[in-house]
Amino acid sequence: MEISGAQALNKWFKQADHDLQMAKSIIEDGGYDTCAFLCQQAVEKYLKALYIFKERKNPPKTHHLDELAKGLACPDSILDIARELSSDYMISRYPDAATLAPYEEYTVSDAQSKLAKAEKAIEWIKSQIKP
Repeated sequence: MEISGAQALNKWFKQADHDLQMAKSIIEDGGYDTCAFLCQQAVEKYLKALYIFKERKNPPKTHHLDELAKGLACPDSILDIARELSSDYMISRYPDAATLAPYEEYTVSDAQSKLAKAEKAIEWIKSQIKP
């Protein structure tokens, strides 16, 4: 299905930016698990926007950031971030995905690290999307 480039990209960017902003704000309330999930979501949406930009079609319906990043020939530094954040899609949401309940699994340090990595990945992705 062919999609309208600029309009589609704008929707993905707006939601991804909102997810990232919410990730930043929720750290203060101790929502470290939710921060991790929102970081994963923000990077996923930016990767999908990059896919739309490059391929001119809808992105694959996946939450595996590493697969998206690999398919987009992202550099190793971005692939590493994608691999790390991919697991947060499950671990941050489901009580049986890790040893502890999600809210017990993440610390403030984890959340801050994931936020910094998400911002780094997004900065690189934005540099690849040029009009």
